[in-house]
Amino acid sequence: MNDLPILHRATSEQYLSLLQNKLDKQFMLDDHRNLSLADCSEQDFLEFFFLEKVFNSDKQLSPHTIKAYRSDAKTLLIFLKHHSLSFRDLGFPEVKAYNKYINEKYAAKSATRKLEFFRRLLDFGYETQFYKAHLSTWITKPVCKKGHYLTDRTQSEEKQTRVQVRELNQKDAEYIISCFPKIVRSERNRDQLEKRNILIGYLLYTTGLRASELLSLNWGSFRYNRQGYLYADVIGKGQKPRTIPIKDETEKRLFEYRKSLGESVEMNPEDTSPLFFALYNRKDLDGVKKRLTYPSLYKIVKEAVHLAGRHSKVSPHWFRHTFVTMLLENDVPLAVVKDWAGHSDISTTNIYLERINQDNSYIHLQKVNLFK
Repeated sequence: MNDLPILHRATSEQYLSLLQNKLDKQFMLDDHRNLSLADCSEQDFLEFFFLEKVFNSDKQLSPHTIKAYRSDAKTLLIFLKHHSLSFRDLGFPEVKAYNKYINEKYAAKSATRKLEFFRRLLDFGYETQFYKAHLSTWITKPVCKKGHYLTDRTQSEEKQTRVQVRELNQKDAEYIISCFPKIVRSERNRDQLEKRNILIGYLLYTTGLRASELLSLNWGSFRYNRQGYLYADVIGKGQKPRTIPIKDETEKRLFEYRKSLGESVEMNPEDTSPLFFALYNRKDLDGVKKRLTYPSLYKIVKEAVHLAGRHSKVSPHWFRHTFVTMLLENDVPLAVVKDWAGHSDISTTNIYLERINQDNSYIHLQKVNLFK
């Protein structure tokens, strides 16, 4: 179905006529003019699934999400190929076998995501008559801890499991950030690189931004409110906008970085140039600054962590978890933390609070006089 990518890019004026023409030509409409893929090829089925359920025009997917979808699709295709199966061959035994394979090979969080992808594909197949049975009902997802936990588990004995959180204490976080500028080795652009790195550390630690949100910041993302406080306007997960206050210490680092680049420090909401960009080969062929990539950000964090001698698995996201935990430990209201962090549901924020309360249980116990 070579014209499906064309449909994905079509304007609203073109879309209906293109889609009608394609479906009528391929006999993909039933008597009720509903999409029917009962007699279509497997390629058409897959492409329609991705068009309607994955790369939906209403959603703006991040590169990380797209990469995850591709990984999930590849895992399923490899399984089918290994067992000489086609998508048409899927039934109860095949669904159960794939479910077992995923649960055994992957950690709970990854397994849940891959099985959710599989469930969506099976449901789409049932809705479009590609499958005659509701096969997704046989999928059983693993029980996994939602939130900020490492997938690796340390076990002292078979029946006892301790799960480590993916966050830092205040002392470690501050020490790692102090190492951000120290990893710069090049003499060329040393001052700019050092000031860029320390700003990255401060933003990760004091705003709780996701890596993708930090990398998408422009100079125009920052503004002063009517009281004179600096804020950053962020487009978060699912294209949801939110506004985050910027601490004075981070504001200072921000202006130091801008000045080191020789850039204007005047607030300009129309400035869409990236805040963080490649300092070598700064511009692409069109003369536009090349935005800093996630691999570059990841490398900065990893090198700083290595220099600080801290947990080797610390990644940019650990600072986000640390930020949320510290807000709640300092009695910032749950609803406020939810909005700052950009959580879609307050239950996600509450996971942090539940663990904080658990950690404080010893303090509460000491207040009780059990012996008289």
